[in-house]
Amino acid sequence: MNRIARTGLFVACVAFAAGCVDTPRSAGGLQLGLADAPLRPPTRIDDGQPFEFPVGAWQDGVAGTTVLKLLISREGMVDSAMVLESSGHLSLDSAALSQASALHFEPAAQGGEPVQVWGRLPVIFPRADELESDADTP
Repeated sequence: MNRIARTGLFVACVAFAAGCVDTPRSAGGLQLGLADAPLRPPTRIDDGQPFEFPVGAWQDGVAGTTVLKLLISREGMVDSAMVLESSGHLSLDSAALSQASALHFEPAAQGGEPVQVWGRLPVIFPRADELESDADTP
């Protein structure tokens, strides 16, 4: 192969590689490679009420934190939810999981467009005495 052909092949390879760098990629619905478009995370816009404590767990003095992994749609709805970290109590984990679908968010956005994203949400089920001490604090 002569020198001009090798140089042409090299330039073509570099141009192709450069084109691939600028091509947006997608991972889980989130576009990647958009250097000028930072991701604005989703924000909760429902009434902000805490999750309902399971009656039996409350009466038994059970407490804990369940961490959920949520897939938040472009419309701000929870499309999927799973327990990422258990509280150690099935009743608390089940309550958190079953109530997650009622949450509403302003969707995440990238480049001014809503995007689907995964997020983590800790759901805290405090003990009754922890709530009483918080009420006493001004």
